Amino acid sequence: MASESIKNVIFIMLDTLQFNYLGCYGNKEVKTPNLDRFAGEGFLFENAYSEGLPTIPVRRALMTGRYTLPYGGWKPLDPEDTTLTDILWCREVQTALVYDTPPMRLPKYGYSRGFDYVRFCNGHELDHETFSKVPLSEKFKPEDYVSPNWLTRDADGELDSSGKSLLRETECYLRQRQKWQSDADNYVAVVARESDDWLRTKRDPERPFFLWVDSFDPHEPWDPPSVWEGRPCPYDPDYTGNPLLLAPWSEVAGVLTEEECRHIRALYAEKVTLVDKWMGRLFESLKEQGLWDNTMVVVTSDHGQPMGEGEHGHGIMRKCRPWPYEELVHVPLMVHVPGLKGGKRISSFVQNVDISATIMDALGYYNTEALHDAGHESISTYDAEDMHGISLLPVMRGETQTVRDFAIAGYYGMSWSIITHDYSYIHWITREIDTDSMNKIFYDGSGKGGNAGRQSAQLEVKEEMWTCVPGAEVALPQQDELYDRKNDPFQLNNIIAEQPEKAKELLQQLKLFIGELRTT
Repeated sequence: MASESIKNVIFIMLDTLQFNYLGCYGNKEVKTPNLDRFAGEGFLFENAYSEGLPTIPVRRALMTGRYTLPYGGWKPLDPEDTTLTDILWCREVQTALVYDTPPMRLPKYGYSRGFDYVRFCNGHELDHETFSKVPLSEKFKPEDYVSPNWLTRDADGELDSSGKSLLRETECYLRQRQKWQSDADNYVAVVARESDDWLRTKRDPERPFFLWVDSFDPHEPWDPPSVWEGRPCPYDPDYTGNPLLLAPWSEVAGVLTEEECRHIRALYAEKVTLVDKWMGRLFESLKEQGLWDNTMVVVTSDHGQPMGEGEHGHGIMRKCRPWPYEELVHVPLMVHVPGLKGGKRISSFVQNVDISATIMDALGYYNTEALHDAGHESISTYDAEDMHGISLLPVMRGETQTVRDFAIAGYYGMSWSIITHDYSYIHWITREIDTDSMNKIFYDGSGKGGNAGRQSAQLEVKEEMWTCVPGAEVALPQQDELYDRKNDPFQLNNIIAEQPEKAKELLQQLKLFIGELRTT
């Protein structure tokens, strides 16, 4: 056992929670008192990064403790993958997954594999068709919840494919949302209550546990309380247009106005506040049940969200391009560790794979000796020795100051980046790609039902992209980007023409690191 004070672990994933929308990360406007208090009493990691993006690759990395960027994109767990629940199989730790994140539940994807208890809460984005047969009240019209500017019609009045898709998703969403009575019916509230129910009524109180809570909120649809109570959004009170529950996956220019982007960000901020409220209630329940003093609690996100121009999204709305920019790849990470004095901010770079190693370390299964206390004769058991992750417990205990000197991030086969304290560098493997191509190749056609990883697994990546012999000349494509991270943290001023040698140095460092990963 890593610490006698740690008996249990709760891992909380808050999907699409952008780090700089939290007060503890410097936001002065968005109200997040519960998460701020949680961070202030625990450990806050200032430089946490997801490496392979977005939703599914991040969870694959978290479930296996292994980087995904060098190996594959949006695809299922492989039989060869060793997951946290594989390691915990036939050991005393009981495991549970409570989630409403539809991509984790795609057919044949297997992301609930090995959990003793699984509770999926229907209804969120990508699961909206579940409610397509529910009668919709006449007072709810999908056209009233999107901008009319986004609904392009031809001479015959027929909507284009983007408009049809947007209205279809909005309509299905309204079919189940129409019956909600308060914010207690919202997705994050349901996930929090179902998690609390497992803790109170379903687990064995005598056994240690690992609970994975995966809330798709504050992911869109952007439907905070103000929308359903018919009052102005507190973060954009002067807005007078339609509520904007969803927006096109699109470049912003020529599609969305700045007023619309600003209102989307305001609705998102209000939804972050709602998530904070229900996380606060879950934290209080843990204290009430006497679990706070023996349970490590980890709170993070998989990625942020592009929502406009400049630092808000570099010109896109939603994840319609393989952008490895700061607003997407930099994630919040906060940890409560019983037995350790918190109130500390840690500046070392960490990656999401390190969370997996930390969970195993906290539960006492981070080394090969753990094999001796589990399993059945002739049935294989697994350990954590193949993880790329590094446990964060030593740095939180003050035994070391640094976990990693840099972080990497990107989209498999499309973009890589390396982030240091002084610079961030982006290497584009492919630049010209539209939303349909991304859906077909990288997202594995998931928008049309999914292909269980076949297309992503077959994506060709030329070998020379991955490796770089030390000292060799590194060619820089014209479109690569270099940023001064201290003076330009949100990557608005590309200085690669001014510092080409620094760019070459970082590209070589990035290629060497990824090349080494591909051999492990």
